[in-house]
Amino acid sequence: MTHNRRTATRMGLAAIAASSALVLGACGGGGNAPAGHQGAPAPGAAPNSGGSAAIASSCVPSSQILNNTQSYAGKPVTVTGTVAQVVGQHAFTVAASTTNGNGILGNSNSNAQMLLAVEQQTTQLSPGSPVQVTGTLQPAFDSNQAATFTGGSLGQGSFTQFNGKPYVQAEFAGPISDNLTRGTQNGGIISGGNNGSSSCAAANDVLNNTQSYAGKQVTVTGTIAQVLGPHAATIAATGNNANNGQTLLAVAKENMPLNPGSPVQVTGTLQPTFDANQAESFIGSNLDPATFTPYNGKPYVQAVYAGPASANLTGNNGQP
Repeated sequence: MTHNRRTATRMGLAAIAASSALVLGACGGGGNAPAGHQGAPAPGAAPNSGGSAAIASSCVPSSQILNNTQSYAGKPVTVTGTVAQVVGQHAFTVAASTTNGNGILGNSNSNAQMLLAVEQQTTQLSPGSPVQVTGTLQPAFDSNQAATFTGGSLGQGSFTQFNGKPYVQAEFAGPISDNLTRGTQNGGIISGGNNGSSSCAAANDVLNNTQSYAGKQVTVTGTIAQVLGPHAATIAATGNNANNGQTLLAVAKENMPLNPGSPVQVTGTLQPTFDANQAESFIGSNLDPATFTPYNGKPYVQAVYAGPASANLTGNNGQP
């Protein structure tokens, strides 16, 4: 299965700022690499600006977005469910289940709604596989528009049944993040929400229980605290206030041209301790030893996706 979407870390800052109110759980990202990097803060230090640190949150069920597509049209979204059908080389449908006390991933497939997802790379998914999709929700499927997104072709398959229906232009399609299906607080992925129907683990819950999530895929939202280089930045996990906020280092294979203070969502594997050699092997290039020395032994994320924060993970009580 392809977990990395090269376009995910190439979207510009403008897309990130515009998408800070997204809904459905998606992200996008990327742009040109910054000319330089900013000095690294002490690990765990909060950024100077509180920014969105106090935003309330709840994980909005996919069904709620699908029943309100006009509210989410053109916004990055993250949907979880199972692969219903592989429609073509670049497309598949997701059975997006309702949420019933089990996080963004619901436990009742009988209530599932189908959503078409189109990805740029050839899909490696199989029917029945759990899947997390992050991308932009388009209000009405158009085969020409979709083919342009994939680079010219949708492959063999019939798409007539999807004409005029909502679909997602997916920047990421892969395993479901562990903290989107469980949590110790009813506040969604970010602390502060009060939607009792959701139980996604908050970003700070992940940071406070790194051993529980070590080696697992997580999705964390927040703001960029410091840019440490073209492939690395620290994330100030949303939901922590400026006095006790924690930051989390993220490294990505593609450039992360994000500016401090920008809203961001990161999906990737949580590693329990930072090791420069391990991180360099993951990104395929060298890291400045002096910049990353303060992070030795600290948890970090090997990011397969970095982009705008999804609206259904950052919205106030599930509202767009």
